[in-house]
Amino acid sequence: MKFRYLQETVFISIGAAILAVNFLYVSSAIPFIFPILNIVGGLIATVPPVWLLYTRYKTGKEMEQQFIIYIRDISDSIKSGMTLPMALDHCAKRDYLGMTKHVKRLSAQIEWGIPFEKALKTFAEKTHSMSVRRAVATIIATYKIGGKISDTLDAVSKSLVTISKIRKERSATVYSQVVTSYIIFFVFIGILVILQVLIIPNMAQQGEDIFRLSKDMAPIPSPEIFSQSFTAFIVVQGFFAGLATGKMAEGSIVAGLKHSIFLIIAGYGVFSIVVSVF
Repeated sequence: MKFRYLQETVFISIGAAILAVNFLYVSSAIPFIFPILNIVGGLIATVPPVWLLYTRYKTGKEMEQQFIIYIRDISDSIKSGMTLPMALDHCAKRDYLGMTKHVKRLSAQIEWGIPFEKALKTFAEKTHSMSVRRAVATIIATYKIGGKISDTLDAVSKSLVTISKIRKERSATVYSQVVTSYIIFFVFIGILVILQVLIIPNMAQQGEDIFRLSKDMAPIPSPEIFSQSFTAFIVVQGFFAGLATGKMAEGSIVAGLKHSIFLIIAGYGVFSIVVSVF
C-alpha cells in the first residue's frame, strides 16, 4: 500500500515540473510554445495517472465479478460433500482471471495452518475491493457463530449479483444524461470562443476610444487577460463535469477522471486553436 501510487506520483511530478518551467520561463521568452507545453505537461501529469487508476478500477470490477463465481464454486463444492479447506483447494485450481493469484494464496495459507479468519481478511485486503471486503466480513461473521457457510455464500452471491445488475441498469439509464453533459460542455466552449474572438476585441477597442476621450475612466483589461481566465474556466468546468459524469454513469469518481481528462484536453485544445487562428 505504501508504494501503490508511486507511478502516478512520478508522472504528476514530471508534468507539474514542465508546467512550472513553462509558466516561469517559456511564457515570456517563447510565447507561441506556451500552449503546446501546457498541453504536453497536462497530458503527462494527468493521462498516465488516470489510466493507471482506471486500470485498477476496472481490475477491481473484474475481480468483483469473478468473486461471485468463486464463492458460488465454493458453495457448490461444500454442498457436494467437501470440507471448506477441500473446497478452497479445489477452487484454487480454476481460473478466475485477475483474482486467480489471490485465490491460490488463500488456499495455500489455509494449507499452511493460518487461521481461516486471518487468511480471509488478508485475501479481502489484497483485492482492494470494498464489495469483496464487505462480503468477506459477512462470511467471517457466519463462520464465527457456526452458521451454515454454504447458505451464507449463496446469500452473499445473490446480493452481489443484485448490486451488479443495479449498476448496469443505472449506466444504461443515465446514458442520455452523459451525452447531454458533453453537449452542455461544448456549448459552454462555443460561448467562450464567441466572447474571446468576437465580443471582447470589439469591447476593448470601444473602451480604448472612450478612454482617450475620458481620462477618468479605467482602461478595459486586455483580451489576453480574458483568455487566461477563460482557460481556467475550461479546466475547472471540464474537471468537475467529468467527475459528475463518471459518478452518474458508473458510480465512481475514479471512472469520472477519464471524462475529466477528455473534456479538459478537448476544451483547451479547441479554445486555444480557434483563438490562435482568429
